[in-house]
Amino acid sequence: MTYRILSIVALTALCALTACAKPAAPVSTAVPDDLDMAIRDASDYLNENIPKGSKIVILNVKSDYADLSDYVIDELIANAVNDKIFSVVDRAQLEAIRTELKFQLSGDVDDNSALEIGKFLGAQTIVSGAISELADRYRMRIRALNVQTAEVQGQYNRNMNAGKTLAALTKGGKTTPLSYGGGAAALGSGGRAAAAQTPAVASSPAQPAPSAAPAQPAPPAQKLSRPKSGTYTFFPRLQPYQGATVHEKVYLWKVVVRGEYMSIYLTRSATGNASDEPNSDWRGGGHQERHYVLQDLDNPALSWNPSGGKLSGYSWSDDGFWFNFKDVTATRFSFTDTYINPPSVFEEIDLTKAQVGD
Repeated sequence: MTYRILSIVALTALCALTACAKPAAPVSTAVPDDLDMAIRDASDYLNENIPKGSKIVILNVKSDYADLSDYVIDELIANAVNDKIFSVVDRAQLEAIRTELKFQLSGDVDDNSALEIGKFLGAQTIVSGAISELADRYRMRIRALNVQTAEVQGQYNRNMNAGKTLAALTKGGKTTPLSYGGGAAALGSGGRAAAAQTPAVASSPAQPAPSAAPAQPAPPAQKLSRPKSGTYTFFPRLQPYQGATVHEKVYLWKVVVRGEYMSIYLTRSATGNASDEPNSDWRGGGHQERHYVLQDLDNPALSWNPSGGKLSGYSWSDDGFWFNFKDVTATRFSFTDTYINPPSVFEEIDLTKAQVGD
């Protein structure tokens, strides 16, 4: 009897425990996000390849999506700060430089300009990158560049699946990133050389025409004047672009205004040297004055070709390779060689931002 009672008690307790037991929690099978893993791996790579204690600036990540670039930059900065291996230029300081020099964090910055920005910020290393679409995947490239020697300290490449984070950051559609080559600036919200677009207006029921407003006198015609005489120099040196690519070995050396004439001097040296003849594309055979166009960015209807009058239109001499224009009234303009395919263009030459001498 005692044995039977004990068996019943044991069976009752077992049933109670079984009834009260909670089901086991399911094992998580979530797959880590490819983008976040790639950024973390890139940070680890930088930690191993940049000398400890260096001051670094994470300058830009070129992509077709501004939100994606901003996310990668923020994560790289956060990792570098938390890893405590480098000192990092503050994002607010970077934003101030970006605003001053008019480049986008999702745009392209050529190496010469990046090095100058790095020197200005007192950094030893510039970190930049790019993210591009690769069929149904993405490819990320992160590169470290020594500011003093221009030596590549390391480059991390990674192919990624289009996970949830990437999908969220790209759902707003592509933007046109602005490239910066020492002075390129946005020509509107659409980015480089974006033509003004008229927004579509939804159709609506016809509305009665408003009563005619009284006629107003026409505004006085704007008086245009030539820039002040002087020698205008830029630092860092401006470079032209062909599409989204910087045109190698062509730099704007100086702009000289003397009375009714404006002369634009080119060189192939980032430091500006008359003895360095520019890339042959800007002085090749078959060019004519009409192939070179200077266009007013504030008054796009105004443009000029090199003058063939008192001074020859363009020439190479001991004083450099130069173009002469007559009666230019623009202080902010683009300068394009239309003979090259695709055209090569200095997107913004702003005399008000140059150093001026006699």
